[in-house]
Amino acid sequence: MSLREAKIRAALRTVEGERVRWLLGKKGQLTTTGNVFGEAITGPRYDFIVQKAAGVELERNLLLQEMEGGPRTVHELHDATGIAKPEIVKHIIALKKWRLVEQVGMKGQSPQYSAAPKKAPPEEKGVS
Repeated sequence: MSLREAKIRAALRTVEGERVRWLLGKKGQLTTTGNVFGEAITGPRYDFIVQKAAGVELERNLLLQEMEGGPRTVHELHDATGIAKPEIVKHIIALKKWRLVEQVGMKGQSPQYSAAPKKAPPEEKGVS
């Protein structure tokens, strides 16, 4: 898959994701009523927050897609995506925290990371 195709797929995952959808759904409340502290956010500030969140999610989804193809080192992720290595490390830390990525081995001196296997939803027990 080309980098362009990967970015398009990652963008689709981003707009379907919970974080960006939540922010978009809260625009009216955040810009008029305000946040939990009652502080209203200006329109330009709200736009900045949404763009920043979408950018972060896009990069994380791009990295996840790469790791779904098999274990990757930070260097390999950088070569495949063009994302700066320090940013990749920050994303991996966050993705590990959410149990979306796990370290699966070493390649020389570099840890390899892979997307965590998706857990199947619990089966519903029907009444017989």
